[in-house]
Amino acid sequence: MRRIAGRKTLGLLSFLWLAALTLAYYVTHKPFTPEMALSVATAVWRLILALILVTIAGGLGRRLTPSLSLYPLARLSLQAALGLGCLSLLWLAIGAMGGLRPLIGWGMTLFLLVALIRSALAWLQDWRKLSDLWAWASKLDQFLAGCMIIVLLFTFVDALAPPIRFDALVYHLALPQRYLSLGRFAYIPEIMFWGMPQTGEMIYTWGMLLGGVNVAMLVGWLFGVVAMVGVWGVAYESLGHRAAWVSVATLVSGYTLTKSLSWGYVDWFVILFGLAWLAIWLHWSEQRGLLHLILAGVLAGMAWGTKYTAGILLLIGWAIILFHRRGALRSALGECLVYGLGFAAPALPWLLKNLIATGNPIYPLFFPSGAMTPLRLVLYQGGEPFGGWQDVLLLPWRATFLGVEGAVGYNASIGPLLFGLSVCAWLAGEHLEEKGHERLKLTAYAAILGVLIWLIAGRFTSYLLQSRLYFGIFPALSMLAGAGFIGLRSLSLPGVRIGRLTAVFIALVVGLNVVEVSVSALRSGSASVAFGILSEKQYLEDNLGWYAPTMQALRSLPASSLALMLWETRSYDCWPKCEPDETLDRWLNDRYAGVVGAFPRSNEEILAAWRDAGYTHLLVHRAGMDFVRQTGQSGYTPEDWITLDNLLNTLQKQKDFGNAYTLYSLSP
Repeated sequence: MRRIAGRKTLGLLSFLWLAALTLAYYVTHKPFTPEMALSVATAVWRLILALILVTIAGGLGRRLTPSLSLYPLARLSLQAALGLGCLSLLWLAIGAMGGLRPLIGWGMTLFLLVALIRSALAWLQDWRKLSDLWAWASKLDQFLAGCMIIVLLFTFVDALAPPIRFDALVYHLALPQRYLSLGRFAYIPEIMFWGMPQTGEMIYTWGMLLGGVNVAMLVGWLFGVVAMVGVWGVAYESLGHRAAWVSVATLVSGYTLTKSLSWGYVDWFVILFGLAWLAIWLHWSEQRGLLHLILAGVLAGMAWGTKYTAGILLLIGWAIILFHRRGALRSALGECLVYGLGFAAPALPWLLKNLIATGNPIYPLFFPSGAMTPLRLVLYQGGEPFGGWQDVLLLPWRATFLGVEGAVGYNASIGPLLFGLSVCAWLAGEHLEEKGHERLKLTAYAAILGVLIWLIAGRFTSYLLQSRLYFGIFPALSMLAGAGFIGLRSLSLPGVRIGRLTAVFIALVVGLNVVEVSVSALRSGSASVAFGILSEKQYLEDNLGWYAPTMQALRSLPASSLALMLWETRSYDCWPKCEPDETLDRWLNDRYAGVVGAFPRSNEEILAAWRDAGYTHLLVHRAGMDFVRQTGQSGYTPEDWITLDNLLNTLQKQKDFGNAYTLYSLSP
């Protein structure tokens, strides 16, 4: 006994020796600095806040649809989408009443969490079905899963860094910034995009109210993850395990779709609503329940409340009803009415806020109102269509081949798998059970109608050709892509293993996109700034060039200063010391007092108007001005440019920022 007791004592002393030596080692060999530790702790706190907001959305959706009979991974995505749309309208109402204050924000968040705790826990239980993702996983599935994990890790780190993407700095995050400064939801005339529906922006406002801009970006990232899980769930329930993995892979095979998870955009909100909308229609086609019809309308309305062009889901839904009720016109019209009323419920508040603020429910479109003068309206809506007949007959090919992020035309890199595999979906029909076959038919119907609307709209103006405007139909396209893989996998040709070659193509495309996304994240330095290794100032300068020091200079102007920017639309980093030129038309609009064909005002009159409006400085984005000048944008005459040069020559130049920006004083 004494020997055993002595052995235990020596063992304990040995352990204490190890513990003491380990602690002593890290006293002199610190693995990270205090700044890094603080950054990691801050990142964890922001992620916790974002998780709480998404859980509240899921719990609210669960409370509203407790008996919804869907596969759990599809159901949790649908309920998160429903909660997201409802919470956005809640924060719109709170904001309109002046409630965008920290105390109210935290109080409402805690109230929602407590009130929805049971529903939220039930919603979280559905996540246990993630284990199905690994059941019967093939080598291709395992490879795709690994790629998706890498993509999610890199985009997660991107979301922890300061925002740098264009539209986020123009309005997606700039509008919430304004609301929080005012403490209320209010009309922002200097940002034309205020007139667009703002489901995503109100959720971002909530996140920024609680924990800053990175919480908002993490919330967007998490809802993107929910959408990806939902795509897997709907495809699995409809087409099977192999199709599910490929369906999700098609959504992360394009650079734009992947990287936008962390941009602070609203694209993945639209994808989530489009997925939930599709899931409801698939079940409606089998059960024809009134609840399904109403929910489909509500989800379409919420998608429209995120991006106007997502309203195509309303048109597609009506077409689905008429197709399924052909021969029963009265029943079809009744169901179309119910579906339309469901759509109107979440859509009307966004029209009402425009009507109250500007007198135009669809501001800034169609007719002059608010800050949208007749001249600005002509310039904004008058863009010539991109391309020609090829974009009608070959849109899938053109959207894939010419779709480059930031380029004219389609302006998004969607990868080759989405359309490449979806056109092969017809091969899968005979390899599916009756339920899967019927679901595939409805999905194809929705996707084809969506693409037809896309190509028709794109012939009116180049703006309406952009791929991201139609992300609401991409879940349907991804389902077709999964079916296309099934069809090609089962195709038998002498001496050729088509299925294996298709798997190689899929692995190659997804793998190359992972490389591109990884290199982009490493090059940007997002991980370094997120974990305290690189300063935010240096990160912004590395990624935004002269824009970053220029905005810093504007923020450093005296307290009473206000700079008018010409040909610079981004104001997030310089507000409240600046006002943007949101549609690159401020000079022309002020020269002609907003009236098409009017007699131009003199430089003296323009300067007097600027000074009377409170502007103390003028910032000219020369790169933007040169682009507009060299491309011969419609509306400008040689005299307009000569007059501008003469005006600038009369002003006192304060500072040049490379060849990109020049700051002038407007003092008399």
